[in-house]
Amino acid sequence: MQLTVAPYAPSDLTACTEIWNDILDDGISFPGTELLSESDMARYLAEQSAVTCVSSGGVICGFYILHPNNIGRCSHVANATYCVSKNFRGRGVGRQLVPASLAEAKSLGFRGIQFNAVVAGNVAAVTLYKNNGFNIVGTIPGGFRLKDGTYSDMYIMYRDL
Repeated sequence: MQLTVAPYAPSDLTACTEIWNDILDDGISFPGTELLSESDMARYLAEQSAVTCVSSGGVICGFYILHPNNIGRCSHVANATYCVSKNFRGRGVGRQLVPASLAEAKSLGFRGIQFNAVVAGNVAAVTLYKNNGFNIVGTIPGGFRLKDGTYSDMYIMYRDL
């Protein structure tokens, strides 16, 4: 499958909103619980340092967002979120998204990327991040409430840029 990485464009909004809401609705990897309207999503994406999409044949397969993980003296560390459409999982989209985000974060002046809440049971994500140089630097026991009401450990992961 031929994948194209490109900056987010307003024409990508509907696809990005659908992918985001589908992941939220699953309730197993993103902390949010409220689905976003397209206007809410547009505002959210406008607040990011970068939004980049991966497409195949003109269809958005996934995207990532980058922003400072914290403010002030901690703003040199980025946070990233990766979103892959269910229709394209297991087909190398994440393997395009993560390295692209690392390069973009570095070009934006970030010195590292921290993930605050990687669900321990999300083995595909944990493996992908480890394969891209991230380390688990902490575990929060029962820190993530799954949609079914049970609790999972979550990891804090970090990688220097």
